[in-house]
Amino acid sequence: MASTELFEIPDNLLNFTCNNLYTITAAQFQKIHAAYKRTELPSDILFPWLHGVDGLSNQQNLFFGVRRCMAPRYRGILLVHCNPSETSSRLVESVLPSQVLTDGHFSAHRDTGINLRNFQNQIARFASICDIVCYGKNAYTVAEMMASAQSRNYAERQIEMDAVYRAAGKRALVNANDLIYKTIVIEDDFSAFKEEFVMYDASGIQVTRQDFLELEQIEMREMSKASEVTSHVWIGNTQDAPVRFDSDDPNDNPHAISICIEAHDLADMPLPSTLTLAREMLNDVKNKQTEVIHFDMYATGVPQTKVEFDVFCTRLLCLLKFMQEQSSQGRNILIHCSDGYTESSLLGLTWIMYHLRISLPDAYLYFQKKRSFFVYASDIPTLRRIECLILGQEECIEPEPKRKKSEQYEFIQNLRIGDSHLDSSDDSDSEVDHRVLYKDDYLNKISNLGKSGIYKQLSLSPTKQELEVHPWFYSSRFEGSFPSRVLPFLYLGNLNHATNPEMLKALNITHIVSVGEKADLDALDFDLLFLDNLYDDGIDSIRGRLEEVLQFIGKSFFLINMFIYCLYFGLHDNKILILLFFILFFFMVRVCNFLI
Repeated sequence: MASTELFEIPDNLLNFTCNNLYTITAAQFQKIHAAYKRTELPSDILFPWLHGVDGLSNQQNLFFGVRRCMAPRYRGILLVHCNPSETSSRLVESVLPSQVLTDGHFSAHRDTGINLRNFQNQIARFASICDIVCYGKNAYTVAEMMASAQSRNYAERQIEMDAVYRAAGKRALVNANDLIYKTIVIEDDFSAFKEEFVMYDASGIQVTRQDFLELEQIEMREMSKASEVTSHVWIGNTQDAPVRFDSDDPNDNPHAISICIEAHDLADMPLPSTLTLAREMLNDVKNKQTEVIHFDMYATGVPQTKVEFDVFCTRLLCLLKFMQEQSSQGRNILIHCSDGYTESSLLGLTWIMYHLRISLPDAYLYFQKKRSFFVYASDIPTLRRIECLILGQEECIEPEPKRKKSEQYEFIQNLRIGDSHLDSSDDSDSEVDHRVLYKDDYLNKISNLGKSGIYKQLSLSPTKQELEVHPWFYSSRFEGSFPSRVLPFLYLGNLNHATNPEMLKALNITHIVSVGEKADLDALDFDLLFLDNLYDDGIDSIRGRLEEVLQFIGKSFFLINMFIYCLYFGLHDNKILILLFFILFFFMVRVCNFLI
């Protein structure tokens, strides 16, 4: 749709009442809705205005390359739910009056910063350029409020356009919004709507899922569900942890978990005496599935001072040996955290190193084959120190001054070789806990950014052999985690991932689509598609490059028998490419299934 074309509701579908208020039937609305869904959104005029840009912030104007940003000349449709209950008799894609109006005006939360995800402001902002359709018990009352807000909004825009005309002339008003919008009431009862339009029925039962936050949580739950990483040791999210051990329903504990270890901030790690008691309790139970024991484990921010770290390692190695004993006896262990992805990674990698006696980079690659995970860059030195302790290496992070080794250090050395001190009930290693709880966004920020704002890796002091075997892990570009795996052969990442070619090779990535940022990768090592002059700023349209991407992906399917690794990086355009890939992938799967 060109910028000058507008979606207009046919006059024969509307019944005028008064004061710019109209009425329609449910059947008429369904026709209007279907016609509107077939029109394209003119992204060239909607953005950056819909991002919250109004032309009054110099910072925003410079970033988006605009001098002024007036409301675009566009007519949309917005459906408003006007029933007292938010979750009964509600239609899909409807919003609440409180999301649109504040004190009789279209809600306007002005943000002078640069925000491409200004979702809390977009509903009211979009409503101001829409014909508003109201339905429900309070439809007429809400409609009158909406009509008044539209009238005030129209008058304000006229004043703004007059000011711009006097200051910059007629050319500055191209695509300026001088439209008069309608307020429409659906007269029919809720029962007149087809089921496909219903989100919640009259009883409050959800018929159609349209809550994207809820859908995201369901997908995250599915993607992070428990999986077995080594024999009898599982990693998943907290919803996988069985609550009751005496339930007759096998679905309450489908993996027959006997031991649950939850990783979270400020956890109280089990003492050796606690593990001894748990061991005795489990040994007294003949049926391995009738008892569930729960422990805690640090998630991140492990103390780094010598004494506190020795205490941590003492308890950690006791826990690892306990896990080894119980798993060898056939008991299933679940390591879990709230998202099944982040907090459990520290213990997950530690267990893999301990159980398989492999290095930290090898544990990364092994773990990645089993499930996706995330590690904060600030936790890599901790994992390196744990690696040295488990594999019996010299302390490799920072040299300690020459002095008498602490009793805790001696105890850890004994644990390495399986000394019987493990079963000691001495809890004298308790120390004051000086940890502080930090938010994830703060940890991520300080983990991945240096003073210059560019990622800076902490020095891990690798040996020459380590650097030769796993150069990707010790690269200054490695952030502590791999790019996000969307499908078994499809990754989504950023520029740091793309400029670490050894890591891409370690993940067997062969095909790369780069959106607006060139990584200077060797064309002999990778099949590359660089989308130049396409910036991930929420303005540039990717529509003109989709055919090029489709050809690249289609060629890759046939070249390597539908099993490729692609890397997309950025913020928004890359996700459109991911969706495009999904469409092509599932289409090809259906074609192949048909041929078979």
